[in-house]
Amino acid sequence: MIDVRTIGVAPAQLRFALGYACLCAWAVVLLLSPAFGLPGAVHAAASSMLPGLVACLASIVGSRRLPSVVGRTPFVTASALFMAAGTFVCTFPATAGFPAMRIAGLAFSGFFAIILIMSWFDAYARMGSRAIIVLAGCAASVAALLCWAILACPARAASGLATLLPLVSLAVLPRTRKGADDAAGGRKAIEHAACAPAERTAPGLLDIMAAAVPLRTLVGLAITFFIVSSIGSLAPEFGLFSTAVSPVSLLIPLGVTAFFVASAFFLRGRIDPSALYKVLLSAFAAGVFLLMLSIGISAALVFYANIVSEALTWMVLALWAKKTPVEAHLVFAIGWIAECVGNTLGQSLAPLFATHIEAFYVVSIMLILIAVGFAFSEGRVVLEIDFEENGGEEGTQLDGTAQNRAHARPNGSLGANAEESRGASVSRTAPNGASVDDADATAEKADPIAAFASAHDLSPREREVAALWLTGHGLKYIENALFISEATVKTHLRNIYRKCDTHNRAEIIALFEQENGLA
Repeated sequence: MIDVRTIGVAPAQLRFALGYACLCAWAVVLLLSPAFGLPGAVHAAASSMLPGLVACLASIVGSRRLPSVVGRTPFVTASALFMAAGTFVCTFPATAGFPAMRIAGLAFSGFFAIILIMSWFDAYARMGSRAIIVLAGCAASVAALLCWAILACPARAASGLATLLPLVSLAVLPRTRKGADDAAGGRKAIEHAACAPAERTAPGLLDIMAAAVPLRTLVGLAITFFIVSSIGSLAPEFGLFSTAVSPVSLLIPLGVTAFFVASAFFLRGRIDPSALYKVLLSAFAAGVFLLMLSIGISAALVFYANIVSEALTWMVLALWAKKTPVEAHLVFAIGWIAECVGNTLGQSLAPLFATHIEAFYVVSIMLILIAVGFAFSEGRVVLEIDFEENGGEEGTQLDGTAQNRAHARPNGSLGANAEESRGASVSRTAPNGASVDDADATAEKADPIAAFASAHDLSPREREVAALWLTGHGLKYIENALFISEATVKTHLRNIYRKCDTHNRAEIIALFEQENGLA
């Protein structure tokens, strides 16, 4: 038996699987099953997802003005209560019998569900990578069990259980952490970044969206949900959904959970989990399509395809949120928009595909190839060990004298030797031997890093990265300070190393100090 602590899961975090599973089960029983007499899949999803889309856009645009969603705040608590109220209205037989109230309940619950989901996403993004994988994988089985149990009950009891799902999720949600002002860490790091070569303004909306999730990842998410939702919309009416999804079929999510737990247990430090599970997400879409071709569309296929795709998406976004300076809940909001687009397109085109199934096959195959290509072409699955941070994170450790020198210059200071040498570094001459006495030369003499950047033809952004890297700051600090992704930092570092003909931080620090008379 595997001790969960060996894969980074604290006993107190086991409830995270239940919290997220309640949200998954809530979405499945409301939007996929006919148990509550809800409208067709297209209308049900649109009634719930479009208000959720509005909530996501509002959170992105008004991220600086909205109340905190970090932990069980009053704002999140009120949202969970509203979500439960909307769920009751759209599922209880006495109210669900009126189409207007049913649609209103779906819209109301769908809008406020996003707030609770964002809070849970922030909680997951704070955990280690292995814990995210294990708990999200376990949530898939718990969600499947909850769905089966709810749908096996009479209508009134099922409505009551569905209404309790957001309340249970809220009850196990962690409280706001003491000192949780780090929820705005990306913005604060920019405002207080040390060693900043120039004044910086707070990131705008486009900056946030560009840094949150790569465009190729968003396209891959949209393609996955397009295929899954198309298959669900093409499925025949299931009648009694709980009998179509039998207890025996629950072995499927249990197998999925076992796979994720095993993958987290055997995952090694050189594997980038966000890239690995992004590839698995594309492979999953291909697998669902192949199952449809081989065994046809069944209730179990639709049921489990939606649960597993949600869990995989949760993993990919939560793992990616750990690598970007954007606040975690904004990463979810942008990723969920891609999911919404995929679902909406799949359900909207389903009537066309129903009469031209060959067109669906051709479109699906083309989109799967595109998604797999994007998953493999964006970044590397193997982490580069050249950029290891002090303290054991990614990169190479500074060693010996170079490490001591970097640490001797905190907060971007160039150290006493550098201060004493200002005005004596990098003397340039014109071709005829005369001194170049201009504003640029004066600026370079006052700033050794500017002189170093000029001598090696570094771009303005490369100069900013070099200034932080040379003074001992790590990858995460540079990401937050410059509001760029980890991959972009590494790209700049590769270019800096190439231009300076060096291979690691120790070598480039030695070169910098040699050229500026600091050695």
